[in-house]
Amino acid sequence: MEQTAHLALSFLEDGVTIVYNEDNVCIDSPNYEQRFTSCAAVMGLLVPVRGKHYWEVEVSDHTEYRIGVASHNIPRDSYIGSNITSWCMRHTVSPSRSKFEFLHNGITPDLRITVTPKQIGILLDYDKGKLSFFNVTIAQHLFTFSHPFQQLVHPCFALERPGSLKICHGIPIPEFTRLP
Repeated sequence: MEQTAHLALSFLEDGVTIVYNEDNVCIDSPNYEQRFTSCAAVMGLLVPVRGKHYWEVEVSDHTEYRIGVASHNIPRDSYIGSNITSWCMRHTVSPSRSKFEFLHNGITPDLRITVTPKQIGILLDYDKGKLSFFNVTIAQHLFTFSHPFQQLVHPCFALERPGSLKICHGIPIPEFTRLP
């Protein structure tokens, strides 16, 4: 993960919390070719096995983020969800409201989320070609991308402003994720 992390991102000692701090950019870090340069993002380990994979991300109301998946060949100078090799849920905050988008190739459907998630579940089903997002707290389905994932993908996490994301993996797939 560290080799793809933007220089403004760091990891807490727990190994699962990503922090964005624009005042604490680590300029002494090695210069990896795989590192994101525009978007403060990091790629998780490749999801190498077909079938279903599930993980959750803890977020706060004021954190601006993008979470989803990307192919290994995502351009490192692009934003997650802005190209054909990545899919994400994006949260931004304005003085009057929170805005949620589900992006692939820069396109988002028109939908509203009325209950701001504090914990987001992500279910990747390679066999059905689906990537689904859930509000875990209220067991609510938010959105599903349908795409025949020809290439294996990596979980991706990005912060657009100072804040943190906590990743929870290795947990059972909840019953509420079973979609018709």
